[in-house]
Amino acid sequence: MSAPRMQVRCGVENCYYNKSGFCYADALEVNAMGDDIANSSDGTCCTTFIESMS
Repeated sequence: MSAPRMQVRCGVENCYYNKSGFCYADALEVNAMGDDIANSSDGTCCTTFIESMS
């Protein structure tokens, strides 16, 4: 397994792309939730997420 191009920490244990606490997705997309305006990190959502089946 090669290292990610940009180190993005991931705390979502059931994400397919999370390997040892880092995101290994080829691309990452983060969007605002709700009204498309985020006032804090709580108002954001990683739309790259895919649930791991293991």
